[in-house]
Amino acid sequence: MPRSIRPSTLQSVAWETGLDAVKESINFSTFESFRTYLFENMRQNSDEVRKRYGTLILLRLFPEKSLDGINPRVWRTYQDEKILVDIARLTTLEAEPVIAKFVVEQILALQPGAQIDNSIIRDFISSEYGTYKHDSYRRLRSSLIRMGFLSPVTNGVIVQPVPLPNDAFLIALHAKLAPTPRIVRISDILEATFWKLMGIRDEATVRSVLREADEKGLIAKYAIVDQLEQITTRYSFDEYLDGAFRL
Repeated sequence: MPRSIRPSTLQSVAWETGLDAVKESINFSTFESFRTYLFENMRQNSDEVRKRYGTLILLRLFPEKSLDGINPRVWRTYQDEKILVDIARLTTLEAEPVIAKFVVEQILALQPGAQIDNSIIRDFISSEYGTYKHDSYRRLRSSLIRMGFLSPVTNGVIVQPVPLPNDAFLIALHAKLAPTPRIVRISDILEATFWKLMGIRDEATVRSVLREADEKGLIAKYAIVDQLEQITTRYSFDEYLDGAFRL
């Protein structure tokens, strides 16, 4: 996002509250009725704060402004906490490019168990915003801990292993690159960022998940044709979700 239109500060992720909102959303018949419920039932005392948090949750977890968006639909179909968390990480980071940049450039460049000093986070905030902003530093650190990328230690954070988001990766692959059955070049998948935002660290892992999907019939074919590595998907995105397929 260009600096000229980038928000001047980071907001809190409200991670657990957002996940609860996704789960509650499937009980509503319209997005507007859910939106009204969300804004009226946030735990914050101030109307202004409730509105701000509600708006952020909708931006990050309901970007389609619909109860048929990917997060509520995944929860409705799978009722699986891990798959929801993996998809919610993706849509949250897509809505928060500053946090996403730190994940890709700082966290995924390290192996689980590596320590990141707090000064690195402070320097990152200063670089992104042109000056140090303590609230943004605190919110960035807290958000990444709550989303499971980091754990706190004295004077820093530890990079955490993110459980392989194999099912969520295949869902997102269909949503983003193959909404209808088609051939998808592996190079196009590897050039995308969505799998990194889910916590997958390397291309070999992407290929491994795709080969397993091929073996289990979740995609039609994984092949090298005329030196071009590619997959052919079997289902549309809607069919994949309707079938509640998983590895």
